[in-house]
Amino acid sequence: MGEKKQYRLQMDFPFYTQRMTQETWKEEGFSSFSEADSWTFRSCGIASLRMILEGLGKQVERHGTMIAKGVAAGAYKEGVGWIHWGLAKLAADYGIYGEALREKTAEDLKQELDAGHPCMVSVAPLFQGGKPKPDGSGVYGKSGHLVPVLGYETEDGRLTAFLVHHPSAFLEQNKPNWWVPIEDFSASFGGNFIRFSTENFSEEDK
Repeated sequence: MGEKKQYRLQMDFPFYTQRMTQETWKEEGFSSFSEADSWTFRSCGIASLRMILEGLGKQVERHGTMIAKGVAAGAYKEGVGWIHWGLAKLAADYGIYGEALREKTAEDLKQELDAGHPCMVSVAPLFQGGKPKPDGSGVYGKSGHLVPVLGYETEDGRLTAFLVHHPSAFLEQNKPNWWVPIEDFSASFGGNFIRFSTENFSEEDK
């Protein structure tokens, strides 16, 4: 075994679920349980954004309120899901800079974390990329779910895991502070993510 090192962003990121229940829908800002329930399987982007914004020191609204703001801003497309540039734009309403990046690698993601940028990554649900779906409809691809990435692990300088908060509609699949092995991460990551910062990226790059 080589030398293992773990790096975490030096911020306190809360965990928010996307699972809405009869007990929580009112306090989460929905007009009815049926409305809340309709978003339970579709709100990973907002759950992830809430975690990142609050970790960066911003006060966020309730789940339902932020979903409504995102929809009004064009950040959600029916049949597609949450749009990366739309979520980045929504972050600007809270004083946070966001930038959608495409065709990136795990090493690129590590570099963003080294720069102090929490990231929201598009991955297969529960990091099941390449594995059969339980309904027999094929295998999981490399997208379909959004999660915040907040740290990484290396062994002798080689990436071995990423630290994520994994929101889910299913109670047992809500996983805060989950160290995902790089093999599962890479099989589930299509190269698209959003980086976030309290500073303008163009200023940081000078």
